[in-house]
Amino acid sequence: MKKTLTRRAVLKGLGASVTLPWLDSLVWRRAKAESISQSEVRSAQPPTRYGVVLFANGVNPYEWWASGSGGELDLSSPLQPLMPFRQSLTVLKGLHVFNNTSGPHWPLFSNYLNGATFSKSLIPEGAQSIDQLIARKTGKETLIPSLVLGVEPAETGLRGGVPSVYYGTISWSSKNTPVPPDIYPRSVFDRLFDRSGLELNRSVLDAVLEQSKDVRRRLGRLDQGKLDEYMESVRELELRMERAASDQRLEGWRPSLREPNIPRPQEALPQDVADHMRMMLDLTLLAWQMDKTRVITLLLNRDVSHMKFGFLEGVLNEQLHNISHHKEDKDKLRSYTRINQFHVEQFAYLLKKMQQVQEAEGRSLLDHSILQFGSNMFNGDSHDGRDLPMILAGHGNGALRGGQVIDVSSRPEEEQRACNLYASLARIMGTPVDRFGDSVGELGGLA
Repeated sequence: MKKTLTRRAVLKGLGASVTLPWLDSLVWRRAKAESISQSEVRSAQPPTRYGVVLFANGVNPYEWWASGSGGELDLSSPLQPLMPFRQSLTVLKGLHVFNNTSGPHWPLFSNYLNGATFSKSLIPEGAQSIDQLIARKTGKETLIPSLVLGVEPAETGLRGGVPSVYYGTISWSSKNTPVPPDIYPRSVFDRLFDRSGLELNRSVLDAVLEQSKDVRRRLGRLDQGKLDEYMESVRELELRMERAASDQRLEGWRPSLREPNIPRPQEALPQDVADHMRMMLDLTLLAWQMDKTRVITLLLNRDVSHMKFGFLEGVLNEQLHNISHHKEDKDKLRSYTRINQFHVEQFAYLLKKMQQVQEAEGRSLLDHSILQFGSNMFNGDSHDGRDLPMILAGHGNGALRGGQVIDVSSRPEEEQRACNLYASLARIMGTPVDRFGDSVGELGGLA
């Protein structure tokens, strides 16, 4: 029996699954192309993508609103750049992360996508975020499970008595594993396309598989189960590596791009804020257009942002965090509004690009996507997180109607939880859950 037991047969026989972030680079190795089984043939339907574009420190509460529906959807001044896409928008009002609705900054940012209750500790402790939950499913079909991107450098060490990563990421792969964003455009580009380390990674994988067989015989039953989970994750990586070597699609939908249509970015970090944001948005579009991943989060700024927007006409040359604490000062409120509009302009730039990418039967990449846009609090002056400024764009392959405002502020408390929205998004993305965070069901009115 041992003579006929191949490495692949062993892996097929294992039952559990776990994702190992440190093995992500293995998806880039060049494996020998093998025939693709019928179960792996792509569907004729383009995949649904999920993205989050978040800016920090809230909005001018007097200048952020929407009303009406469909072609009559009316948007406030900072939201005007989204008018061309209003029939693809779902404006949400009254949602919030119920565990943390006011107070210091740190409980109001990193729990944006998971609804976790944070407490002061020296070790990061949160919960898996919705983007990473979805990526565990969609990542089985792509080279990269998810991209976590940023524009502003994250801090290290402690801040305010808690890990500074709380101010720098909204993505968590597990309770104790925050995912810091990559802020270097070249690094992101190379992760998408550089395969120079494939042969080295193959040697590492082969060694791990051989060693595991010897180790397993010496383990107790519980530890054998843990090792089996690990080995199944290696099997998943093998499948991704096969796709990396030969992205054969026998029939059905094909990505609209085969090769990157933008140059490799410079090594240095961009010094212009607007250019940096546009580079990250272009890389987001490229990754989706080539189906390298289906889940992306992009932070335009970190919490307690040090960014300055004095390059915008009429905006004070002060840090965004300081401007958000406006204390009803007219100059700060005016600057706050213009900075909000600037962030909306970046989002509109991405939507326009996505709308121009045609994928199937006259439908665009935007039609096949769900993008979540907004900030982690409402009024930055009071750290008010009770009414998240949140907008969904796209139609999610027909799952979202668009052209509407959903206001849950008058509904019972349990229907105002942002995690209800995330439970809905998980189902739309093919990862249904009975409960996510503090959800009590799905958010009504989306379909």
